[in-house]
Amino acid sequence: MNPVRNPLIDISHDGHVHTLLCGHAVGRMEEYVQAALARGLSGMCFLEHLEVGIVYCKRNWLEASHFAEYFREGERLQKAYKGRMAIQLGAELGYNPAAVDELRARLRQYPFERVGLSCHYYWHGDRHWNLLGLHPDSLNRFRAIGADTVLTRYFDNLMHAAAELDCSVLCHLDAGLRHLPDLQYQDSHRAQIRRLLATVKARGMMLEINTSGFARRGYPYPTDWIIREAIGMGIPLTPGSDAHDPEEVGRYFEQLPAYLAALRP
Repeated sequence: MNPVRNPLIDISHDGHVHTLLCGHAVGRMEEYVQAALARGLSGMCFLEHLEVGIVYCKRNWLEASHFAEYFREGERLQKAYKGRMAIQLGAELGYNPAAVDELRARLRQYPFERVGLSCHYYWHGDRHWNLLGLHPDSLNRFRAIGADTVLTRYFDNLMHAAAELDCSVLCHLDAGLRHLPDLQYQDSHRAQIRRLLATVKARGMMLEINTSGFARRGYPYPTDWIIREAIGMGIPLTPGSDAHDPEEVGRYFEQLPAYLAALRP
């Protein structure tokens, strides 16, 4: 791939990369840097998972102690690859409405260069359920609650988070319940998304075009009508591979210029 600058998006920089530190990815940080170089990228951002107060059966995020290790290694790589790769150290913040003050405190703890906003977990009963996971128990629980009800809270949570927390970019906006293929967004959900985009615009945030969607459904997150709305509102777009393996860095970026050009109003 030979990344070029595009009026709608700069595909020379991958803004969303994870590593083995998060507990559900593979590969050391330096392997991702080397993969980005091999792909012809000039920049990348580690966006490791930051969650607070989540009651779940396994850890899918970095604990506080992991962030110290993350920054030590990240700062070493920034020095080692200076002039060859612009490396940012960021966090993908998972919004938990019951832990807003704690999330703010964690954001202040380290000098994150990019903060991506997401919401991976849904509180129901006495625990959280993974909105983006494949576990049958979670999917059956969401079907029992009602996907429309879950999506309504999901978008409400993102809207509150965008207004309350200092974030740089809204990540994989419509990835919630991505494993329920029969899910249909209602008019009320579309209205929520438009209000959310208005908040993103007012807060000076970017909208991530997450290319993991190409592998999962044939087109990126978010879906085309949402991207079209964002372009019309003048919200900056930024690409992210959501890589959980070094081989996934910069995946499908070469498809973005033409894809986005077709959506331009």
